Amino acid sequence: MDLKKLDGYKSILLKKDVYEKREIKCCPICGANKYIKYGLYKQIQRYMCKECGKTFSNATNALWSYSKKSFEKWIEFTEFMMEKKSLRFCAEKLNISLVTAFYWRHKILRGLKLDIIPNKLRGDIHINKTIIIENLKGCRNITTARRSNIWIIAAKGDEDSMVIMPIFRNCWSWQIFDEKIYSKIQKGSYIVAYKDRYIFVKAKQHNKKMVKDIKYDDRIAYIMRNLNKWLSTFHGVATKYLDEYLSLFILFNLDRMFDYMDMMSYLSIGSRFTRTREIRT
Repeated sequence: MDLKKLDGYKSILLKKDVYEKREIKCCPICGANKYIKYGLYKQIQRYMCKECGKTFSNATNALWSYSKKSFEKWIEFTEFMMEKKSLRFCAEKLNISLVTAFYWRHKILRGLKLDIIPNKLRGDIHINKTIIIENLKGCRNITTARRSNIWIIAAKGDEDSMVIMPIFRNCWSWQIFDEKIYSKIQKGSYIVAYKDRYIFVKAKQHNKKMVKDIKYDDRIAYIMRNLNKWLSTFHGVATKYLDEYLSLFILFNLDRMFDYMDMMSYLSIGSRFTRTREIRT
């Protein structure tokens, strides 16, 4: 009985520590920014909106909101993800179904995707590309044996910022490249191109007559090898989920050091809740 009380108290302290770092900027129901404090529930601050009259708390629309599983299991699952454990391993250790483990992983991946990609790339911008074959893992009713080539662009700037995303299918598109990658490069930056004629053309146009002797970044120079090694740990990633897995790949390739509690605090910021049916569709 004492151990059960201790576990309950530990759970409350963990939630309080994580949720205290969340910033509430507006009502999650109507979007109004006029609200007042409305007491505590299990040591978590509650609020009431002055516009719609609805109540909400620091836990509303968190990544793990409305989950019937304990908060400790989410923490343990996040730790297993940081250690690159398989879904079957997570399901067995946490006593959850394989389907639940799958959706939890994708909820965390979507939460990371929201703001892991920077708005601007500054300084010396290292850009490279790699091509992988389309993966239809998990798809049903496949009508063709042909697989497309998926072009992945990797760009890294100063201030520990990185962009890696699949942006082309089968062939290069200057319009898409300018919209998704080049638009993020700040004026006055210097583009370092890696072994691709398209990127060399863009670097020549952007840099004009400016020439720098810059040491290559291995994370971008060997993006094909690094990415293939990363994806192999998941035994294949469906192309429809590739963008989400790349957000985790970026996190592991930054200079910042994360542990599982840092990750939980990071994921608790903002509204990152994703419904299961959104992942399914």
